[in-house]
Amino acid sequence: MKRFTRMSTYLVGIALLAAIAPGCQKDHDKIPVDDEVEITPLVRPQGQSLGPVVSKQIGAAGGTVETPGGAIKLQIPPGALNAETTIGIEPITNTNIAGVGPSFRLTPHGQQFAQPVTITYAYGNYTDSIPLTQTLGLSYQDENGVWRFVGADQTDIEMKRVSYRTKHFSNWSMMNRISLAPLQADLDPGATQTVRALVFTPVDSDDLLAPLSNDPNGAYYDRGYPVGEAAPMPSRFIKSWELHGPGNLTRASSSTVTYKAPASVEGMVTATVTLELNSPTPGTYLLLSKLNVLGNGWIELSIAGGAPVKFPASGIGKMGDRYLLSNPENEGGGYFLLAWNGGVGVYNYDLSNTGNHFHFQTSTTTYMSRFADPEVGLFPSGGQINITKLSNGRAEGTFTVTDAGYGPTLTSKTTASGKFSAKLNEQ
Repeated sequence: MKRFTRMSTYLVGIALLAAIAPGCQKDHDKIPVDDEVEITPLVRPQGQSLGPVVSKQIGAAGGTVETPGGAIKLQIPPGALNAETTIGIEPITNTNIAGVGPSFRLTPHGQQFAQPVTITYAYGNYTDSIPLTQTLGLSYQDENGVWRFVGADQTDIEMKRVSYRTKHFSNWSMMNRISLAPLQADLDPGATQTVRALVFTPVDSDDLLAPLSNDPNGAYYDRGYPVGEAAPMPSRFIKSWELHGPGNLTRASSSTVTYKAPASVEGMVTATVTLELNSPTPGTYLLLSKLNVLGNGWIELSIAGGAPVKFPASGIGKMGDRYLLSNPENEGGGYFLLAWNGGVGVYNYDLSNTGNHFHFQTSTTTYMSRFADPEVGLFPSGGQINITKLSNGRAEGTFTVTDAGYGPTLTSKTTASGKFSAKLNEQ
């Protein structure tokens, strides 16, 4: 089993560059040294409950409490408690602005332990939100509402788990101490995208990977670093920026670069911006920002008012006055189709096979711009397709579907909405 601790960090993930090495552009512009980073502690609200508490009676002999699926695990050693205590784990909304994945309220809230308790988070489901494992750690919310980053005592790379030992309970979450913004973005051909290197905590050493607290040779102490609004990463931590893939990269400051996408691409191409960190710890440490250039355009879809999902489009097929917008290979989680008849304007849905239609089919159900009344039959859904642009080889617009039918008989109803910008493929 491969492991690294805060005192000994090993290189992981350098093979990520093997797939993106061609087309490497390196930026060597001389940038003035910046000022020291200043972080103002940010007071955040308490998280709201997201589900039932998982609890267990633990006494002086110690024990383990774990959520279903293993998202978080508590290991309480013998002697940590002097009496039987109900130990609970409650899922809550994550109010840490640099938080990753779920947050949990550990109860009794404010409980103090005679011996350190180990908190272990599983991060395997959130790797796309973690720019560098070596700066991923745990944080807790203090009595003033400020989140505090305490780092990690141990990270299990193979099992994708991060652990920290503490003597108190509070609201806890994983977080990135540093990050690139954005970590991922979808762009139109010719578009520009600023990529920034950010830090969310004060920095008081020359190594972002250094141990944060709890000196094993000193007194136990885990107040941690206060978390605040992101600040530009100090220049002493930045070794180089590079671009792997199409486009161009220019440096605006030590902590900021600007990516320019190529004017035209076929299908979808990906450019990766990498930042190599300066660190006295041996190894190469990279932060990556993945930028997708969508030559055929994109679709953004929300079902039932949920968070919009953005995915590539296949372009728009045109046959006479009929237009068909779809996606490639179930990008976005299912097969998408939007059809309308006519140019710029607003279109209502109908029941014709060659009419105005919305369709999204996932592995579990299908959403359509029609619904069924068991007593009467099919009805077109409410809502509209609004085409706002149809020129220069491109189409843009929005769509809403009220009473979108779903399920095997389309008798269940929900809503769908979205927007798109896609290449026009005339036949």
